Amino acid sequence: MHNFYVPPFKVLFFAVMLVFTGFSARALQQKDVPIPKFDFHIASSTDEPVIENEAEIERPNLTWSKVQIQTNGADRKYGNIISMQVVLRVEDFAKTEWWNERIEELMLAGKTANIYDRKTIIIFPEHIGTGLIFLDEKEAVFSNDNWKSAMETFVSKHKADIAPFLEFSSKPQAKWEAAFRFQSQKMATAYQQTFAKLARDYKVPILAGSIILPSPKVVRGELVIDPKGPLYNVSVPFSADGKVMDPLIRKTLITQEEDLILSAGEVNQDRTWIVPGWKVAVFIGTEVFNPLLYEKLRGRPLDGLVSPAFSFANLDKERIKPYINDDSFLTFSDPDIWEKFGLTKNIKTTRAVESVQVFLKGNFFEEKAAGRTYNVRDFINYDAATSEVEPQILNLYF
Repeated sequence: MHNFYVPPFKVLFFAVMLVFTGFSARALQQKDVPIPKFDFHIASSTDEPVIENEAEIERPNLTWSKVQIQTNGADRKYGNIISMQVVLRVEDFAKTEWWNERIEELMLAGKTANIYDRKTIIIFPEHIGTGLIFLDEKEAVFSNDNWKSAMETFVSKHKADIAPFLEFSSKPQAKWEAAFRFQSQKMATAYQQTFAKLARDYKVPILAGSIILPSPKVVRGELVIDPKGPLYNVSVPFSADGKVMDPLIRKTLITQEEDLILSAGEVNQDRTWIVPGWKVAVFIGTEVFNPLLYEKLRGRPLDGLVSPAFSFANLDKERIKPYINDDSFLTFSDPDIWEKFGLTKNIKTTRAVESVQVFLKGNFFEEKAAGRTYNVRDFINYDAATSEVEPQILNLYF
């Protein structure tokens, strides 16, 4: 067994150091002495936004006091197509009643002006129901600078609820796709109840713009969805008694933004909406640029072509370029492209004589909706909305 020997001077040195470090540690605990902190969190592009503001959203103020009505043609008792240029702010989607009010203010204006009869049909804009994904959300969502960050905030808030729907999502933005599936029943219910009631109350058939829903179909006059099915941008017609009608039109030429979560509809689908006094073909937004869709209507009995539409100023020209056999369109501005290369260019392929395109207006986070609501009677009598920021009704008599 070895002897364990420590020299006395080393024992003394150890004791001194022990006392010294004890005082040092106590000194470092003083508030005026900064102590470094080490954050081992590694920043990532997939970090979720921090949800800080759960305050209720404030009701948005109106910036207009009336709805202007413009008329193209005279009432010959043959019927009329009415375009409803709705103005929405993203906050209007927070409450069903706020969203409903923005829509019904135009319906009431039309009734007051006595422009509805038994051969009237009403057309609302594309994506009028899509913002209902944010129904009942708080300030945390609506205070975002852009719609993409708003979607990320929504996804983060509802992460647990959205998770079960991820297995059915395969598009580039699977989280957003799953978010729409999660909210789809709430969206469909608000959308159907609103437009069914308006159709019944005002006794007119309504093409209710469009909404993003998973695999929608009509079952005994009701709108039914399958949250596991593909998402579509779908236009839903309502009869004057408030029933959902066939055909449901699923957008075939989807935009770059829509392609992140949506599937395209079938080119061969039925797109003719038939109501008393009218047979009209429905084109959703950018579909108006595809000549093949008009060819499929050649020779069929039609009175008009109608298009619920939505556009931002930065129209995705590359997406529609393959469908326009005229490179000069690249030099035109947004509203002129729709009018020169859409319905009015292709209508004579069909037997229709009237064309109508109505755009949703308003500010959606940082982006302002573009496009110009217009109609053309008998190919040559043109009328267009005079305001980009106020609700308007364009009335075309057949």
